[in-house]
Amino acid sequence: MNNIDSNNNNDNNNDTKHINTIITIQKYIRRYIIKKNILIPPSYYQTKNWRKNRLWYINGKKNECEIYQRKLVNLITKLNCNKTTERINMDLIEIIDNKNPMKEENGFEWTEDFDGKIITNNNILYINFKFVCDEGGAQTRSLREVYHFIKYQIKYLIKNSCNNEKYEYNNENLFNLYFINILDGDTSWKHKDKFNYLLNKFNNNDNLDIKKYIFIGNMYEFQKYWITNYYIFNAFNESSKESFSKELYSNRLLDNICSTI
Repeated sequence: MNNIDSNNNNDNNNDTKHINTIITIQKYIRRYIIKKNILIPPSYYQTKNWRKNRLWYINGKKNECEIYQRKLVNLITKLNCNKTTERINMDLIEIIDNKNPMKEENGFEWTEDFDGKIITNNNILYINFKFVCDEGGAQTRSLREVYHFIKYQIKYLIKNSCNNEKYEYNNENLFNLYFINILDGDTSWKHKDKFNYLLNKFNNNDNLDIKKYIFIGNMYEFQKYWITNYYIFNAFNESSKESFSKELYSNRLLDNICSTI
C-alpha cells in the first residue's frame, strides 16, 4: 500500500513539474510575441480624420490604403504579399486568374480579384484588403460587396472540402488554403456583426470548420491571428525555426507546449 502511495506521489510530482515547465515556456513565448509586435491601432480608432492625418495618406486616389495594408502584412508575416489577378467565378465556384473579366459577357459573374497571395510551406493565403471610414451610401455598398465576396469564399471552401481539407494547386500539389479578409476603418468595425453573422451561418457545415480557414478582422487582430496560428508553428523556415527553438530552451520542450497554447 505504501509503495502505491509513493508511486502516486511521484506521478503527481512529475505532472506538477511538467505543468510548471510548460507555464514557464509559455511566458517566454508571450515575451517573444510582444517583442515582435508592430504597433497597430484597432480599427475603431481609424476614423476619416485619423486616416487623413496619416503621413502615408495623400487624397485617397492613389491606392494609399492598400499600399499601407500590404506593407503591414509583409512586416507581420515576414513574407511577400504579392499582387494577384485571381478571383472567384460565381458560376463555377472556382478561383481563376482573370485580369479583365468585364471584357467578357459574363463579367458580372466574377468577384473582385484578391489583393494579395502568400504561399508558405504547404499553405496558400489569399488576402483581401478594405479600409472603410465614415458612414454613407458608398461605404455601405463597399462593405456589402465585401460581404458577398466572403460568402463566395465560404462556398468555395465547402465545395472543395474533400482531400482532408486540402486544395489542389497547379493540378498537382495539395495545399491548406486560407482566406484572409483585413477590414480596417471605423465603419468596418461598426458592421462587424454582419460578418460574424455570415461566419456563424455557414459554420454549421458538417464537413468543414469554416472559421478555421477564413479570417475576418482588422490589421490589429490579424497580427494576433498570424502569431498565434502561424508564426510559432507553420511559417518558419528551417533556420528561423531552429533559432527560435533555441531561444525557448529546446525543440523537445517546444513540441510539448504546441497543443497547450
